Amino acid sequence: MIIEYRKPSSALAPFVDHLWEKQVEEGGVIPYDIETIFPEDQTVLTYSFGKEYYRSHATVENFEAINGVQLEGLHQAPNFYKHQPGIHIFGVKFRVGGLFAFLPSPISETNNRSSDADTLLTELPSLDHTINFDQRCETIEAYLLKNILEKQAKKYLKLLLMLQELDADSSAMPSSYKTLSRLFQEVIGISPKEYVQIKRINQSLALFASSKDIKSQDLADQLGYYDSAHFINEFKKYTGKTPKSLKNSLFDMKDSEFIDEFKQYISPEHLLHYTSIFHKNS
Repeated sequence: MIIEYRKPSSALAPFVDHLWEKQVEEGGVIPYDIETIFPEDQTVLTYSFGKEYYRSHATVENFEAINGVQLEGLHQAPNFYKHQPGIHIFGVKFRVGGLFAFLPSPISETNNRSSDADTLLTELPSLDHTINFDQRCETIEAYLLKNILEKQAKKYLKLLLMLQELDADSSAMPSSYKTLSRLFQEVIGISPKEYVQIKRINQSLALFASSKDIKSQDLADQLGYYDSAHFINEFKKYTGKTPKSLKNSLFDMKDSEFIDEFKQYISPEHLLHYTSIFHKNS
């Protein structure tokens, strides 16, 4: 499996987190039957050049084939994926709310679904396997820079400034909560409260990855929950599992297998981001 990452240009950095590519040669090995990605705060534009892959939202019973160009919105329940040798996927992962600056239709219409991107974004460039990863990145970046919607970008950047308060203290809300809540619903499609909940679930998974023996009470304390029961209920709401059931499924794994397992639950860049925060603050 070949995976590549690239940070966007400085002009796109406020809107785009990174560009990426995943490719598995024919005859290659997929290290898992089903990839499970728990809710994240980012949206993704993907181009599929190879064999189709399959996605199901919130359940493992309704997989749909995906090929071509797709726009995958923020998801509030787990997404499940099945890949096969021969896949070749290129993607742009937007920062939380970053897609809003390019989307003429309401952002909430993209949540919890994967849609044909051509129906949502105008004049998308045609990309294929004949050009390399860097050329694909340059082409899609040029397109995005040309298609920033100025009015919507201003609203998004205003929200970014308000998010700095949440990043500094996820348990606190800015004083102008009414304005923040309105911007969240318009730019991200969810409430500030749900954003904080999803973010804390990602943080709890990074703590799990640091130590699979960590107790629910310790997780609750580190993440600012009122008590462990509150944390357990919220964890199950977004993952479909309790912390105990997840821990039990990972308990007998070797360290290398343990980290590999987490790559199925939280995207690697999120895992690295949150783990580095905890190491820095410890």
